[in-house]
Amino acid sequence: QRQAEVDLSAFEDRCRAWPLVRECHMLNGEVDFILKCVAPDLSTFQSFLTSELTAADNVGSVKTSLVIRGAKDEPGVPFDVLEERLQIKA
Repeated sequence: QRQAEVDLSAFEDRCRAWPLVRECHMLNGEVDFILKCVAPDLSTFQSFLTSELTAADNVGSVKTSLVIRGAKDEPGVPFDVLEERLQIKA
């Protein structure tokens, strides 16, 4: 189902307003967005899902996965990658 740009932008705005949503990325393919949420407990997360996310306009379906454990967490871009990119543009 094709989403109008106004609908996509409205969803992004909602995501910015939800404190539990820490990251929101638009994707290509079958899934429109992927969200990274952080909640203090499962009850809070469940409440967010049922009263906020699934109730939002233009949300047709929601799939969730919970992190069991992390194997690597290095946010950001390494400086050597940035330096290499800058040299290519120069």
